[in-house]
Amino acid sequence: MTHGGNIWEAAKRLGIDPLRIADFSASINPFGPSRKALKALRSSLSLIPPYPDPDAQELKRSLSAHHSIPESSILPANGSTELIHLIPGVLRPKKALIVGPAFSEYGRALKLSGTKISGFVLDWRDAFRLDEKRLARRVEGSDMVFIGNPSNPAGTALSREDVLSIAAICRKKGAILVVDEAFADFAEDVSIIKDAPSRTNVIVLRSMTKFYSMAGLRLGFAVASVPVIEKMRKHLPPWSVNTLASVFARESLTDARYIERTSKWAVAEREFLSLSLGRLRGLRVFPSSANFIMALIEGGALDAVGLKKRLIKKGLLIRDLEDFPGLGKAFFRLSLKKRVDNAALLRELSAIFGEKAAKAVAPSKAAKRLL
Repeated sequence: MTHGGNIWEAAKRLGIDPLRIADFSASINPFGPSRKALKALRSSLSLIPPYPDPDAQELKRSLSAHHSIPESSILPANGSTELIHLIPGVLRPKKALIVGPAFSEYGRALKLSGTKISGFVLDWRDAFRLDEKRLARRVEGSDMVFIGNPSNPAGTALSREDVLSIAAICRKKGAILVVDEAFADFAEDVSIIKDAPSRTNVIVLRSMTKFYSMAGLRLGFAVASVPVIEKMRKHLPPWSVNTLASVFARESLTDARYIERTSKWAVAEREFLSLSLGRLRGLRVFPSSANFIMALIEGGALDAVGLKKRLIKKGLLIRDLEDFPGLGKAFFRLSLKKRVDNAALLRELSAIFGEKAAKAVAPSKAAKRLL
């Protein structure tokens, strides 16, 4: 399975500068990094020669303060994907259940560790609703369960209470619940990050890539009970978090203005793009709590791969989802961008699908403030 964000391949094929492509395939904050964090980064270039702090103590203190969780329950790493691959190798589950459609690295990591995998794919026809009774039956015999909240690529989210209920089901069945909260910064009342330290069978994974626009620096972290964190820490390679990533992340967490602006932008632009896409003929749009929106092309005249090929000629890159189990060739995902880029995408989609009312969509008050 390929991942989104490969503007380099698209640019090479088109013979243009990668930065001229409006990348709707990668769900990263389009405002770029915090200026405060960039300033701190430039001031820290003298720290490149020495080895990083192997325990990332200052970073853990910052994460602890920001999320109100104990430092001893935090394990920073070189992106949450590193932790996704670390967990099966350390905890050695014999059988794992993946709630899908899901991020492909769950399955890849489990396969590499020799774990038997089963899938519990939620039905798009039922808006990806999760039935806890059915889940309880499927968890039987599994040592580990992976779930994204909000999910990727659907964008749907469970409430904190629902996730804790699933954690209780897993505990009764003797399974560890791994909750990937890579997109939780864009949602409200979904995170169990404060609950994880007191639950022995829960691991929460967080990424700073998306919200804080630092995919190139790589930084994620796990939150769990102290015994689980210590077991994982012993198997994590030394110097997993580089100094500049640590500095950048710490400063980003203190930039309250940046955080507030990004949060308001996500709510407003998600509303605007969802409403606009919903007015296009032949598209079914799914509700999202993340910084991306998934849609289904209905009718069969054009699939997502064909749509992707047409849009890339206009410098617009989307993510087709045909390689996700439970979806298919008609599904695609769009990340939220700045209004000018979203408007450009809507113009092209309107031309393709024959939409007439897209320009008449009335943005909310929050959306108007971002125009």
